Amino acid sequence: MTDYLYIFYDVCVVGIILITLYGGSKRGFLRSAVYAILIVAAFFVSWFGAEALSPLIYDSFIHETVIDTLTESASANNPVTIVSDAVTSGDYGTSVSDSEIGELISEASDFFNDLAATLRENGSQSSASSIASGVESSVTSEVESILFSDYIINALETLGAATGDMSEVVNVFLTGSAEETAATAETEIVRPIIELFLKIIVFLVLLCVLRLIINPVSNMFKFVNKVPVIGALNVLLGAILGAVEGLVTVYGLALVIRLVVNVSGDSLIFLNTETIELTYIFKFFYELNLIG
Repeated sequence: MTDYLYIFYDVCVVGIILITLYGGSKRGFLRSAVYAILIVAAFFVSWFGAEALSPLIYDSFIHETVIDTLTESASANNPVTIVSDAVTSGDYGTSVSDSEIGELISEASDFFNDLAATLRENGSQSSASSIASGVESSVTSEVESILFSDYIINALETLGAATGDMSEVVNVFLTGSAEETAATAETEIVRPIIELFLKIIVFLVLLCVLRLIINPVSNMFKFVNKVPVIGALNVLLGAILGAVEGLVTVYGLALVIRLVVNVSGDSLIFLNTETIELTYIFKFFYELNLIG
């Protein structure tokens, strides 16, 4: 049964569009035209409003808390210990002292490759590239878990291309102060992710508010339906314009589902990327990125 859950998405898309198409045909051409224009206008007003408001909301209510939390997390952990643990867990056949790691952190221009060279000099039989990549991967994973919540890590895995460079955060964590680490992590990782979520939320809120205005305004044009026109054409054009409402509604629904999938780490039974990828219609709206 669960293998066919994806069908529900496409059924909903078709249902929403058919309902709005029917509503448009009942409204008639001019009233539907006004309604469609207002829907599209509401969409773009919400879009640009989200672009403008999300950074303001972030800076006013979130930024300071994020910096304080990241600074506290970074200052509570010793980079030397984290690198030492990564070397030990990597089982490279030799070891390196904490003092050597400290010297490499303070002096090396290419820390992970220089660390690999040191381990090779100490007798490791592993290749320099495998040591460097292995230690870097382990340290990166540990730094992520130290600095970021599970929600941010889940979003980072899903939206990595939309964020900054995690390797830069690791580099600053190893060589810089806790304050510098916090500033880099906030700029490169946390801000892009949270601002994207804020854009989606603000967009949907604005769209819902503007929708409350649309119906009363479009109802002012009811009288036009009483004017004799070519009936079939009136119905047809009204239906086509009414479908615009359905497309916008489906896209808004897709934004909400994308937000839930990202925050949940793509782990829910029904709301996950694997299920959505099986759909024929809904995945187009889900993958359409107009406000990111």
